[in-house]
Amino acid sequence: MPPRCDRNQQDDVTPPPPPPPPQLTPYERSSVDMLAGITRLLERQSERPGKSHEEDVAERFHKQGPKEFAGTIDPLVAEEWIRSMETMTTWV
Repeated sequence: MPPRCDRNQQDDVTPPPPPPPPQLTPYERSSVDMLAGITRLLERQSERPGKSHEEDVAERFHKQGPKEFAGTIDPLVAEEWIRSMETMTTWV
């Protein structure tokens, strides 16, 4: 049987420090950031009563004043129109 420790000796021993937080990979960090962003978005949406999400998105899109596609055969003009629509949808 091992010898008993004196209680006074146990009080003098400091507990080991807590382990360091785990290091996240860039993929894990981006996932955590994305989930935090989604959480903030959902919290903001739940705070606003009234319009549905789809109605709100459509209204914000129309406020941007999107250009109608003129139906050109020039691929550069068509690509520019697509880019302008993509830019608007990222801000909506």
